[in-house]
Amino acid sequence: MALEIERKFLVTGDEWRKAEGTVLRQGYLSTHPERTVRVRIEGDKATLTIKGLTRGATRSEYEYDIPPEEAAELLRLCEPPLIEKVRRRLEHDGLVWEVDEFLGDNQGLVVAEIARDLW
Repeated sequence: MALEIERKFLVTGDEWRKAEGTVLRQGYLSTHPERTVRVRIEGDKATLTIKGLTRGATRSEYEYDIPPEEAAELLRLCEPPLIEKVRRRLEHDGLVWEVDEFLGDNQGLVVAEIARDLW
């Protein structure tokens, strides 16, 4: 089990658009406050992620690779709406930022995230 600290920020400007992006499709099988279960397809890889309750600035996270075909089936079981976005990874001051440009129902939203795993 890993613990993570995650912070998200709204993005201004457009320098981040220069980085190559990957399309992500994801959905949630559970959004209960004590546990979140997410299915994600990113490029040709897929994961199932379970996140625990946030306590202070951290929460537990378990992530497993699953076959993309099974992830596509699981996405059909997810709570609507599915989330589609383009993710770009950028390095700044020695840290890797993930900048998500949302598509579909959330088109126009751009969020930058920095996460640190604690072991």
